[in-house]
Amino acid sequence: MAGTREKPAAKAGTEKKQRTDKKAGAEKKHRTDKKTGAEKNPSAEKPRSEKKAARSASETVDFPRGGASGLTPLEFREVSRQAEQEVLFSDGVTGDQSDKKRRLPETADAPKKHKKKSKKAAGSTVQLPEDERVNLVESLSLKKLSKGALVLGCIASIEELGLRVSLPNGLLGTVPITSISPELTALVEKAAEAADDSDDAMDVDGSDDDPLDLKTRFFIGQYVKCAIADLPADQSAASGKKKKSKSAPRLELTLIPEEINGRIDPDDICEGVIVTASVKSVEDRGYVLTTGISGNKISAFLPTSEAQAWIDRWMPQVTELKPGQLVEAAVTSVSDDRRSLRMTIDPAVVSQATVKDTYKTMASVQPGQLVSATVMKAWDRGLSLRFMGFYDCSADLNGLGMPAARSKADVEKKYPLGKVVPVRVLYVSLTAAGKVIIVSRMPHVLAFKPRPALTGYELPAAAHLASDKANSDISAAANEKGKIDKMWPIPYGTVLDDCIVLSVVGTIGLALQVPATKAVTAFAKVAQLAEEDEPAPKLNKYSGPFHVGTRHRARVVGYDAIDAVVRVSLRPSMVNEKFLTIDDVYPGAAVNGTIKVFRENGVEITISSTLHGFIHKQHLGDVALKHPELQFKAGKQIACRVLKVLHEQRSILLTTRKSLVQSKLPIVTGYTEAEGAVPGAITQAVVDRVVDNGAIVNFYQGAHGLVVGGSKRLEPGKSIKCRILTCDSERRRIRVTDNVDEGVSLDELLAKLAPAKPTEFSTDISQVAPGQIVSGAVVRIRSESAMLTLDGSKLCAVLPTGHYSDHRGAIADKIAARVGVNTRFEELVVVSINAERGRVMVSAKPALVKAAKAGRIVTSSREVTTGMTLIGWVKKLATFGAFISFPGSVSALAPLELLSDRYVSAPEDLLQPDQTVIAYVSSVEESADGNKIRVSLKRSAVDISATQCIDPADFLLGYFGELEGAAGEPVLGEIGRQTTVKVKQKLPYGVVVTPADESAAISVEASGFITAEQAKDRIDECKEGALLTACVLDVDPEKAIVDYSLRSALVSGSANLSAATPAKKGKASKRSKTATNGDISQKVLTDALHKKQETPVVVEVVKEDYLVLSMPALDNAIAFAMTKTYNDRSKPFMRFKVGQRLSGTPVRIENNKRTLVLLQSEPDTASAATKKNDATAGKRPVKEPVDSAISFFEDYQPGLVTQAKVKSIKGTQANLDLAANVKGRLHITELVDGPLDAVVKSPVDVFAAAGVRVGDTIEVKILGWHDAKVYKFLPITHRTSPLKTVIETTIRPSKMAASAEADDEAKLMSWKNVKPGRVFNGFVKGIQESSGSEGAAVLVSLGLSLIGQLPLLAATNSYEVASHPARYFFPGAPIEVEVSSVDKKHRVVHLVPHGPYIAGVDRSIASVDQLVAGTRVVAYITNIASAVMFTKIGAVVQTAASGSTEPQALLVQGKIDVFDVADTLSETPFAAFKKGQLLEAVVVQDAVGDDLAAMKVRLSIRPSALNSEISAQDITDPAI
Repeated sequence: MAGTREKPAAKAGTEKKQRTDKKAGAEKKHRTDKKTGAEKNPSAEKPRSEKKAARSASETVDFPRGGASGLTPLEFREVSRQAEQEVLFSDGVTGDQSDKKRRLPETADAPKKHKKKSKKAAGSTVQLPEDERVNLVESLSLKKLSKGALVLGCIASIEELGLRVSLPNGLLGTVPITSISPELTALVEKAAEAADDSDDAMDVDGSDDDPLDLKTRFFIGQYVKCAIADLPADQSAASGKKKKSKSAPRLELTLIPEEINGRIDPDDICEGVIVTASVKSVEDRGYVLTTGISGNKISAFLPTSEAQAWIDRWMPQVTELKPGQLVEAAVTSVSDDRRSLRMTIDPAVVSQATVKDTYKTMASVQPGQLVSATVMKAWDRGLSLRFMGFYDCSADLNGLGMPAARSKADVEKKYPLGKVVPVRVLYVSLTAAGKVIIVSRMPHVLAFKPRPALTGYELPAAAHLASDKANSDISAAANEKGKIDKMWPIPYGTVLDDCIVLSVVGTIGLALQVPATKAVTAFAKVAQLAEEDEPAPKLNKYSGPFHVGTRHRARVVGYDAIDAVVRVSLRPSMVNEKFLTIDDVYPGAAVNGTIKVFRENGVEITISSTLHGFIHKQHLGDVALKHPELQFKAGKQIACRVLKVLHEQRSILLTTRKSLVQSKLPIVTGYTEAEGAVPGAITQAVVDRVVDNGAIVNFYQGAHGLVVGGSKRLEPGKSIKCRILTCDSERRRIRVTDNVDEGVSLDELLAKLAPAKPTEFSTDISQVAPGQIVSGAVVRIRSESAMLTLDGSKLCAVLPTGHYSDHRGAIADKIAARVGVNTRFEELVVVSINAERGRVMVSAKPALVKAAKAGRIVTSSREVTTGMTLIGWVKKLATFGAFISFPGSVSALAPLELLSDRYVSAPEDLLQPDQTVIAYVSSVEESADGNKIRVSLKRSAVDISATQCIDPADFLLGYFGELEGAAGEPVLGEIGRQTTVKVKQKLPYGVVVTPADESAAISVEASGFITAEQAKDRIDECKEGALLTACVLDVDPEKAIVDYSLRSALVSGSANLSAATPAKKGKASKRSKTATNGDISQKVLTDALHKKQETPVVVEVVKEDYLVLSMPALDNAIAFAMTKTYNDRSKPFMRFKVGQRLSGTPVRIENNKRTLVLLQSEPDTASAATKKNDATAGKRPVKEPVDSAISFFEDYQPGLVTQAKVKSIKGTQANLDLAANVKGRLHITELVDGPLDAVVKSPVDVFAAAGVRVGDTIEVKILGWHDAKVYKFLPITHRTSPLKTVIETTIRPSKMAASAEADDEAKLMSWKNVKPGRVFNGFVKGIQESSGSEGAAVLVSLGLSLIGQLPLLAATNSYEVASHPARYFFPGAPIEVEVSSVDKKHRVVHLVPHGPYIAGVDRSIASVDQLVAGTRVVAYITNIASAVMFTKIGAVVQTAASGSTEPQALLVQGKIDVFDVADTLSETPFAAFKKGQLLEAVVVQDAVGDDLAAMKVRLSIRPSALNSEISAQDITDPAI
């Protein structure tokens, strides 16, 4: 945190050279003294065992020179002179820390031209004597780090495949799992090999039994010595701007003992040295450790007794250390031969371990070592110290625990010159540029504990790191903070209300005092003092908003474990952020987010600067959106609600369903009352799935419940209101009901839904027969049916929900909502009987009931004859049609072409399961097991009057009878009247209005809407707040929605009423006038109804199930008609348009109900008599066919020879136009029968040789159809749209003359029916690349959808061809191949060359007999060992020995010795080669072995072996 300033380069270089020279001289002098003995150091004559006992950690010196002070007279004199001498051009900082204001004093003789005389001024610096120079203060930063430097770190987090380490001064480092210890790396490699060799490989998912689980080897807060393996890319780059990052830059570190300890001089190993070691093996009495000292020549042993205290203190969850585990161990004894060490990891011993001898070399200085250092000089940025008499080091203010120090005097007061203090080494860098050692005096670092004292903010888990007790006495308030990092003294995101500024650290930031604790200090960087878009404030310790002593609110955003500094932010947006951490987010919370990116499976949302959430596509709205990408665009603000918080995965799931976001109902997040699961409470839920006994609904945070006694038809994904009945927290179950009527008490609901006593049903099915009318009461409700007991017979009957009515959709749901236990059905018809179970199926469909009453029910297929018109229902839908059921278990098929008079691509477009239909029997085929019946549902074929029981208006009357109820609604009487509305909002697609006439039956709280078509006559008058006269078109009483019109034809005397009008009198007058007009319209309508007068109608509004019409001839009265019929439930929006004119007859005129009109015909419907005999009905016409003989798409049948125009040639196919709306394809394999005798350079040449060119009209033969997307051949009866269908063709002479049946073989050819030995004249499709050459292959097109693989090494023996296969095996190249085998498991056809093969390519070796000395081959490397390189060679051989005569592609093993690599031998002959590399080699020894699979060949890649022109004189090491 220390400030940084620039020093003149010349001076910095001079001082660096002086320090280097002095240290080099001191080290040389020190080594000389040790050799000469008593002359320089009398104590050196004494053996180690006779040296003085160590003093306490606060008093001990590491290199006693005599005297109680620990200083020699020479050292004392040096220190005294340095205290008196003023060091010019320096303030105690290095490099870029120098202050530009501190320059040489200017005199009259010295002009102020610093730039020109900078070098001279630097050269004239007053230099200290060599023996008086001290090391300046070094502050660790990313710029000053160097590769190979050692640093003390603290483990911040343990991940699955590595560690994250906190370093001094806020730096972060990462350690991969393979850079921890050699033993752990070996375990990782073993696990990887096991995973490759077996499906039952070692599990490495971090579970408790995971042998690679790092959490069983490390703990958060553990100190580790690290070596810097790599610097960040932007730091190591020589130039370029550093990329800004919100997070601290991370370094790549290594903990491997050999990397840490490899530089230690073995002679410096003595008692008290702390060494990084890894557990090599676990023995009976202890652990063998790997230290990495002298290349692991020095062994180390850790007794079990010396490890137990560490285990009990830091990792009580384990019983022993594991192989590969890393520890910081102190040397307790060294063997006489200095080849074995005895170690301890006892925390009490290691924390006080001090070196007993002096290091011979600076390279032995290690981070983590506790030493006694002498204060050499105090600076305003820290201290310069020296230990062991020679080694200079420094500590900045943060390392001294004095972040609030304001001047050099504050530092000198605590650390006077010559004082000896214990310090622990943090950083050691020994490079040619300089030797840097940084130390720390922080109490927790000296104690080698991962945390300072308790702060009162942390949880017991974190407090354990700062106390010897596992459970510390922490305030209850701290325990409410939630989950935090185990190491942090103050949790991330904690708001500190009263932080005091202790000091201003240059221009870097502020040091603050955390309220209620002095154990840690807070630090705020200057960038965290203002918002990102605001300029950084200027800091001044005496004035301004951040001067010393001011108080501020701050929020914790980081923690530096080594420095015990809490990073905070003073930004108002950060401090006041509601959702900073995932612990701040709770299920049900309302959040306003910003769309970050739209994805296929959902939307990613930015909740705050630190949190992101995700909305699954199912939660983007209450209804499925066809184009959600148009609504959810990046950058858009959106209101969400938290659906689920996954703390372990650190993810947040959100929802934007309006029913949930806008709901004010209680939130249920679990199964207890505290989590909202209170019996009787009404809440919102989303249906997950439907089950037999109800439906499963989802609440928040993964809680779910079961809907019992459902009164509505629940669909997955639908949001519903539900009432909680019971909660069982132990079994985690919630029972709810969709009955949210607050007038019904909870006890009444429970009593109603209580399981009824088992009903004793009769099994005597002889009491009923199909077609019989019965009655009964409901005894049980299920999700898809109701169970009844029939009156009189006591038989059990099943009534499917689809049989409640002749109608589907909202009407069916409305009827189902009224059905409950004890509901009676007075008129039911028996439709089938299950004799085995003694149950019957009944139907309440009015059409079936009428047919049964009229005796129009058939009970057997034998009774059905052609020409009958029957009433049934849809049983099942298929791609080719619909299965229709009739009472008496009679079934029939309605083919796709007989479903409608217009083209239908799928039955789902018209029909739904359980839909009532009226069917015309078109054919009956007699058979032994019952007649096979085909029916037609076409409007032109079905005459409703032929049923002799149903009136054409019954469907219309039944729908609106269910919609309006028996008595109707008073508000429906307002339809057709003129009223006053107020414009609320004008939209591109219409106008939102509210009723403004209080005297009308329509509530003023209702919502009104005028579509753009209905408002276009007066769109200019539709301004916000304007009062307008409008005509009521339709009213939805339940939803309080009204449709209005401003059309002048419907609104008489239309005028803008925005001017002031009498509030009540004027309105009454207007109502009186409209009432009179209504009476006139009513009389005219009544006359038309009695006369059955057909009248023209105009479509005003198109809705899903019905039309809103106006009748110009009947005073523009408003009427309604159905958009659907018994047999057609298709969407109406393509068949009807606003303003469309139709013809209809009034069929119902009643008060408080809608006026109904029966449409006479749809505009696209011709007469029934015409269409019954029209042979082209249902066929799809083609546009502008190339062949004039073609009229319909159905004319393109397999085997037809027709004409097509070549539109383009792409890849290995030609795209054809058979008509403007019919596309075709001509594959390259369907051009010729035999080998192509032409020069081919591209696929276009192949087609040209066959006479196919772009723009030509050619004669082709139809092979079949396939789907345009999946290239799957379709059946002849398919009804896929022509635009989605591609017709497959051929021009091969043999097929043009063959029958259609012969074409099926080629069309259906696949890997299933191809036999080995078959020869193909194929065409190259491309090259299949592979990571190794073994998998590389040439892909060959053999047929329309058949592709074979020719292994590359079996395709050629040319190194040039194998190295550049795309040059020779280009797409479209003709190639003759033979099928060698078929891999049915992987569905692959393997090929080998055959016959003429392919032009310009040398074939592979045809026999192993050719593998003799001197033969050139192509090989690829499979493995590289120390003395040999293993390869594979491709060959095609006969495998008659294995029972097959087909040739096979064989890979023969080859090996290349170190002597066969180059003509000049080297120590690393295989350094330039890698696995998978292709080689050109020569056989030097014939193939050995009888078994083809085990055959081996010796190869050479010497240049002299490959090139005979190389003379023997040019060969340095000739082959022997």
